[in-house]
Amino acid sequence: MNFGIFSTFYVGIDIGRYKIEGIKIKKSGKNLQFINQVSVPYSTKVFDGDETVDENEIILSLEKVGKTLKVDVEDFIVTSIFNDKVLFRQMKMPKMTKKNQIIDATKFQIVKELSISSANITVDVDILEETDNLSVSAFIVRNEDIEKFKSFFLRAGLPMPDILDAGYFKFNYLVENKLGPGISFLAFEDNASTYIQLFKDGKFIAIDSIPIGTNEFEENNPSAENIHYLQLSDEVQRLVRMLISRKSLQVPVNNVICVSEKMEYVDEWVKNLKEADIGNVSSYCDFVGLKKDIPAGAYSLAMRGVIQNAKG
Repeated sequence: MNFGIFSTFYVGIDIGRYKIEGIKIKKSGKNLQFINQVSVPYSTKVFDGDETVDENEIILSLEKVGKTLKVDVEDFIVTSIFNDKVLFRQMKMPKMTKKNQIIDATKFQIVKELSISSANITVDVDILEETDNLSVSAFIVRNEDIEKFKSFFLRAGLPMPDILDAGYFKFNYLVENKLGPGISFLAFEDNASTYIQLFKDGKFIAIDSIPIGTNEFEENNPSAENIHYLQLSDEVQRLVRMLISRKSLQVPVNNVICVSEKMEYVDEWVKNLKEADIGNVSSYCDFVGLKKDIPAGAYSLAMRGVIQNAKG
């Protein structure tokens, strides 16, 4: 039962590659109110590629975020696990009525493919119903990686998250209801890879990646920055066209939305990508109408909590 007369606090915590950002919002009926936000840059190098090399810095930064936001055990907390810890598979399934049946069937297929015990993995699915079957997007995480991630919160003295999402989805929840009919792409530049999500009529249908990320250029070097985003834009254009061909889509691309772990460089990326003829290219903040001083990933994660709770 959902008692709309009561106020609820939602916290989004984005554990990024270079900083941790958080936001706390209050929902009263249909009204949302910003309570506080925080950004804590790491004081040391925390990641070497996909490898975590300084967990203590994550813990210290999480503690600062928790204190600034005054995170409480009754807050609804949403965060996301690192992209490289989430395996993606897409498969066709016969039509089934219950989601748990689909998850069990998907898990069976994954166990066969990866030769891994079903007891060692957690699987979630996104389901798109087709004429004769189901198109199932499966997201697989090893349980040991989930427990390791949760331990960051425990060691920082914070409550356990209510939702632990896939990292490359952390920006989705402000975008999906704005996409509308047609084909759109969300391009997310992480530190070691860039993830390209394909949406049709506002629904996620596929994801792929490029092994190029923010670690590959020297900061405060305009020439290196420009070369990096020229190369990334070429690769994004190539992958966009490949995904369209792979899915046999005939309609034109409406939107390509760019977001990055280093948001300060997104405008340079957008400028380069606009030269390709692949639809309307815009930065994430411009597309969703978000002020650039608001932590986009954290806010989107907090909204994930609002959406989830509204479903009951």
